Amino acid sequence: MNWNNLKEKLIPAKDWILENQSNSGAIFWDEKGKCDPWDHCECLIALAIYEEWEAFDLGINWFFNNLDQNGFIPAEFKKEKSISNHFESHHAPYVAVPLLQSKLIRGTTNMTDKNESNLKEIFNQLAAFKDSEGYYYWAKNKNNFDDNSLITASMSIFLSIAAYKENPNIVYDPKLWSIKFDRDGIDRSRFSMDFYYPFLARAKRSKREFEQLLQEFYVTDLGVKCVKEEPWVTFAETSECAIAALLNGNLDIAKLLLKDILQFQNNHGIFPTGYQFKEKIFWPDENSTWTNAAVIIAAHAICRQKDDFENVFFCLRSIFGEQQDF
Repeated sequence: MNWNNLKEKLIPAKDWILENQSNSGAIFWDEKGKCDPWDHCECLIALAIYEEWEAFDLGINWFFNNLDQNGFIPAEFKKEKSISNHFESHHAPYVAVPLLQSKLIRGTTNMTDKNESNLKEIFNQLAAFKDSEGYYYWAKNKNNFDDNSLITASMSIFLSIAAYKENPNIVYDPKLWSIKFDRDGIDRSRFSMDFYYPFLARAKRSKREFEQLLQEFYVTDLGVKCVKEEPWVTFAETSECAIAALLNGNLDIAKLLLKDILQFQNNHGIFPTGYQFKEKIFWPDENSTWTNAAVIIAAHAICRQKDDFENVFFCLRSIFGEQQDF
């Protein structure tokens, strides 16, 4: 796979992100105007890959302009206005990932002193989300923390810390895998994100375990299901799972998943959110910007990867920076 060829092919997906960025810098899911800060950052990573620096910097500034005095950001916006009364622990720190992408490609984050200070405060405030055992609460409202510690949110935090410190050698507590990750006491292993995110964050590193778990979610020639029992493959999850496979040394799987995804690019060059393969329909009826961003990130990572999978720094650079085509 050649990045230059794929980069050209994926320009419409990148342009779809740009079309859904407001004048203030917020990147909406689609034309309906919803904005999730985490998905906004996912889109910024894709824009950095394409070196769309004006739109990237505008999006970074929007993000920091919407932090509160504690370094938290509301969980959801609709047409520029916050419609959420809670903050999710993994949202604010994730801005470190597109910032590292920017630094590795153009050599600078291009941030103001104020935003540099705000970024530092975000990571200072992460401690507020930790419970007495060291697990991260999923969210908080004005008064209380939500008594859940989710795998995907926790892994996103670990990846954000690695990006912020520019040091992927994060040491994980052996107590990490816990029933505390069962949301409200309900087992979440039916969700593919809970399977592959630990590999994406390098908290798990067993090729055999990855391949065994993937069998529960992979649909031949289509991609990765969002939920184990549902006949629904989603292309953001498939893209992220491909990156997780790459970082875990499962290169052939990563390339296979990317091939599966690319067949679903529509006549406008945009990727839908998912495909319900029993009904043979694209569902939901949307072309989410963050899905298109995830495809771009996966394609870039897989085409620009390093062969030395034991060198974790270079593994992360395969997401965040420029490497050699294979």
